[in-house]
Amino acid sequence: MGNLFDLDQNQILTFFAVLVRYGTLVAVLPWIGDKVVPAPVKVLLALTLSAMLYPVLVATGKISPQAALIWGSTSGGILSVTAIEALFGLAMGFSARMLFMAVEAGGNLAGNYMGFAMASQYDPHQESQSQVVAQIHTTLAMLIFLALDGHHLMLRAALDSYSYVGLGGAHFGPAFGERLLSLSGQIIKIALQMAAPMAVAIFCINVVYGVLARAMPQLNVLVLSLSVSAMVGLVVMFLSLPEFHSTTSWLMARMGDEMGAMMAALKGT
Repeated sequence: MGNLFDLDQNQILTFFAVLVRYGTLVAVLPWIGDKVVPAPVKVLLALTLSAMLYPVLVATGKISPQAALIWGSTSGGILSVTAIEALFGLAMGFSARMLFMAVEAGGNLAGNYMGFAMASQYDPHQESQSQVVAQIHTTLAMLIFLALDGHHLMLRAALDSYSYVGLGGAHFGPAFGERLLSLSGQIIKIALQMAAPMAVAIFCINVVYGVLARAMPQLNVLVLSLSVSAMVGLVVMFLSLPEFHSTTSWLMARMGDEMGAMMAALKGT
């Protein structure tokens, strides 16, 4: 194949298509694609990843530069393959990021139950308003993700993506829609399960508030509830850390499987 700086037209077009897939994947992956990571770092990572994996992909026959004779012969073919590769990379990265969205959504629900709805602040990782509890959960999930070598799982999925779908071979049909809806439903379910201990604890506290309000009308339940709910919520959050660790570890371990299922849905027939 020669070195990277001695490529013919077909090899350059093929390398560009690989760069588009990995570039969009890097842009939306969790942790790597966060806004706090500078754009030049993301571009350099995408270029490095493409330059390292391109010879491997060609040597193993997963991509063929000679195929660019067909799709690279017209402007429409180049634009079509580029758009398909970009959408495929976005779909892969989004399927991995949604697992972190479950952790964040569960933390936001728990924070609402604790009365921290007005104490939200901008989270640069999620690029939106997030509560303190959600930021704590997201940070812990990221540490677990790195401890389990989740970044290696994502790189392995990026390399294996060409075993499922070749250049320009993704099909965004009914299977892709069904997979996206199924993944969204699972994320909502997991978020509710992660916030369930907090919801039960705060519900019990609210029942006690109701009894006290009826028994002692002069008691200012509104002022009392803010501090008590926060204190009970912190205790419950501390006691549920083992369950949070096990659930998050299970989510991070499933990241490669979720990306593989998304790629299989995009494989088409």
